[in-house]
Amino acid sequence: MKHASITYKLGRFHNVDDKTVECKVDGKPLTATIKSGEGGYYSSHGTDMLAWIVGDGSNYTSKRPGIMGAAPKADVLHITDGAVNAGPAVTPCDQKLAGDATSDSGADVKTAVDWDARILNRSQGGDLVSADYAGYVDALRHGVVMVGGRANDMNPGLDDLTGDPRSMETFPGVVMVNSVDESGNLASTSDVMDGNVAVLSYGMNVLGPVNPLSNVYNIAGNGGTSTAAAVLSSYLALAMQKWPDATGNQIIQSLIRNTKSGKGKPVIDPERKRGFGEVDLNALLTVDPTQYKDVNPILEYQMKAAAQYPDLKDWYTQDCKTNPDGVGTAADNVPCEAGLIGREYERQQAAWKKVEQCRSDGGSDCMQYSATNTADGSTNNTTTPNGQAKPEGDPSQSASSGMPVWLWGVIGAGVAAIAAGVIIALVVSRRRRTRARIPVSGVAYGSVRSYPNGPVPSRPYSGGSQGSGGQAPPAEPGAGTAT
Repeated sequence: MKHASITYKLGRFHNVDDKTVECKVDGKPLTATIKSGEGGYYSSHGTDMLAWIVGDGSNYTSKRPGIMGAAPKADVLHITDGAVNAGPAVTPCDQKLAGDATSDSGADVKTAVDWDARILNRSQGGDLVSADYAGYVDALRHGVVMVGGRANDMNPGLDDLTGDPRSMETFPGVVMVNSVDESGNLASTSDVMDGNVAVLSYGMNVLGPVNPLSNVYNIAGNGGTSTAAAVLSSYLALAMQKWPDATGNQIIQSLIRNTKSGKGKPVIDPERKRGFGEVDLNALLTVDPTQYKDVNPILEYQMKAAAQYPDLKDWYTQDCKTNPDGVGTAADNVPCEAGLIGREYERQQAAWKKVEQCRSDGGSDCMQYSATNTADGSTNNTTTPNGQAKPEGDPSQSASSGMPVWLWGVIGAGVAAIAAGVIIALVVSRRRRTRARIPVSGVAYGSVRSYPNGPVPSRPYSGGSQGSGGQAPPAEPGAGTAT
């Protein structure tokens, strides 16, 4: 990863009173990073995932071949929110009492948003609490593309794409990924119905992670949904480089419409195993996403789908002023703060209506009224979605070179990993033409509040409450909505 510019930052940890505290592991303060070989460790889950995005083709400590990422020349914000041991588990902060020092997931997401990250890669899973929601909604508000991997297990998920705000990977608007091989076959470790799967990406027949305590070759095999999420994030970074004027929501629109089975329309798998289909990198780089509306289409589908289920219809319409106790029982409760999600969706829709009205009236630069460009409360027509000043002239009129259109040949040849419990934020530079750089943020696994350690997609998912969705509605709730 020598060509990437990586900034390491320690995440926020707090106690039960929400005061910032220091995280210590085995009596030693947790640090943002360690060097390869320090303490006998050469890699971690996080290092592997980061290498899928910014790997330079080298190995950890030798001249043996390693992983070539899709965006090796990138700026990365890497937020550490936990430590890893030699096995798959995450080592939590030392605690005399439960809740003495736990990771603040919402605050770390907010840090990535404030850094102007455009992609949030979460190769992890874990529970969220109501205090986390504001950070995630802020990411939705600013058009940050959040990518997460489902658990590597055979436990069925919800019956439909309704989201569940109590989990990182199922938070509404998140692009939840399942893993496939180069032929589109689902990984045997996660070949199961899960209505919250949005897209399929590549995690099978790729190079598996190096053992944290060894210095050996990567071996091809099952990289899991963690790898699939990281690979998808790298593809989305390429799309954002190719289409610098597209918002994150427009990139997601293109992603789900232009899968290998979509052919321009968002068609969800009726068996609820494959989501909208298998990612098609060529389509992401050849179909202009600025033709689509600046509304998160996964969020839109989830809001409409949830409204059709009696058990879920009130999840995203709550108001803490009138319903402070949330929806459901004490054992299966959706906090009232979930209403923030529904209100953000309504904001995005209202903003797009203003864009359409502007265009109908013959106005110019109507995208200044879109949800992403009004995220901070006012129109912004002087910068691209990347946060960079627009160059003189219309950049869309100049030749756009972008990245080479390769798919399985380079990225599919291997897997790599990132250190335990981190948020990665990444800015990708264009190879040929100087343009805006793309920030990407991602999170590797770590502990979550006072709950049990958040399960990572590379090991069985055993917890996290999810409501019962019942049977799928007779009509596709999202049909015709992503226009």
